[in-house]
Amino acid sequence: MLFQGLSFPIFFIISGLIPIAIILSGIQGRIDWFLSISLFILAYDVCQWLLVLRFAERRWNRTRQGVEWSSPPTITVIIPAWNEESALVPTLTTVLNQDDSPDAIIISDDGSTDNTISWLNANYELTFQGTLGISQRYPNLVVLQKEHSGKGDSINQAMELSDTDVVLILDADTRLHPGSIRALRETFVRHPDVQVVSGTVIPSCTPSRLGRILQFFQQHEYARLHLWRLAWSHFNSSLIVSGACSAFRRQTLLDIGGFYPASWVEDYEVMYRLQRFKRLRHETCRVIVQPSLCVQTDAPHTLYSFLRQRRRWAGGFLETMIHYRQMVGDRRYGILGCGYLLHNTFSIIHPFYNLAWLMAGIALSLRGSQIYIELLLLLLVSLGLGAVIIYITIRRYRRYFRRQEVSSVGAVIELMVRPFFYIHLLTLSYGWGYISYLRRQKSW
Repeated sequence: MLFQGLSFPIFFIISGLIPIAIILSGIQGRIDWFLSISLFILAYDVCQWLLVLRFAERRWNRTRQGVEWSSPPTITVIIPAWNEESALVPTLTTVLNQDDSPDAIIISDDGSTDNTISWLNANYELTFQGTLGISQRYPNLVVLQKEHSGKGDSINQAMELSDTDVVLILDADTRLHPGSIRALRETFVRHPDVQVVSGTVIPSCTPSRLGRILQFFQQHEYARLHLWRLAWSHFNSSLIVSGACSAFRRQTLLDIGGFYPASWVEDYEVMYRLQRFKRLRHETCRVIVQPSLCVQTDAPHTLYSFLRQRRRWAGGFLETMIHYRQMVGDRRYGILGCGYLLHNTFSIIHPFYNLAWLMAGIALSLRGSQIYIELLLLLLVSLGLGAVIIYITIRRYRRYFRRQEVSSVGAVIELMVRPFFYIHLLTLSYGWGYISYLRRQKSW
């Protein structure tokens, strides 16, 4: 262990001092400080992504070498739904039309006040026995009616009704691509020691002008995140899976008590708890990112909906990191504790670095400091290295995940325009999320 119980506050303070030092360098006119810190951050980001590219490739090669020696698992698809009448239509259709049908489908209706139940009843001929409706058209389809208590509790109650080996959690506004269930079943067959399989998500926005812009940024962001998850799965150190589409061994979830209903980010929190549960028992929590378990999901298409979603993600990230702070720097967790979690601690403040650079630049300009050449060179080096890395990243993504929704050239363009729009949205949402968490103002 680095410092038992102290790694989190130490690295949090260090990460917080960096933007303060950037701002002070501007106020004091210390161009040397400003450039040195900026180059340090640039080097950190470049090294980080070079490692991601390297280990994503190694994980990809290892995943393809699985040996078929396990019997096919039974699978239940759990769809938590709250006022999702319109979204459920295409989602349920894609599940029922799979060439390898799941053994069971449970729609966990979280006290909807729209026409969700009546629509399901009219289209799937439900026969209710108490709160449980069984479809007469599709024997493997069940609808659970419950009081409104949140997504995590909806999943837990549906999981208690299931008796299959695996549960696939699918958001109500998420459509499965053809062959997804077959790919999921084959993954557990080829890798019988795997505990969790993370699907891959393609975000889709309403085709308005702003919707198309937000979709452009989100699709490239998701592509980078999928490669990031693939890289960390090489070390069995995954801490995040796709909340819209992820599969767990049912018994594994039961062993840790299921999802935590009060969490802002139940899919994120459960992975921390699962990793801690396994590592303290000297076991490995193996997670596989499966490109063929692919879904298309509805993404925010307005500024307000986007900020609300990212506010929840940011607040949930901070909430989870603080709750599991004892794992940071703990050698018992290996690279997870002394690598990934240290990086996550550093990343808590990272979204505000761009704001610090902006403030420092303004301060230097007001002091009349002549740093235009230095700033131009720093900007050109940053953009040049970033363009090369992002170009390679998206080429790897398209090769590993066999997806065409993003292009390498588009990714370079996205990199160039991101600082003028998307980064500022993220910074605003992180600030909103952190303040909401600290003030205990949780809302979905």
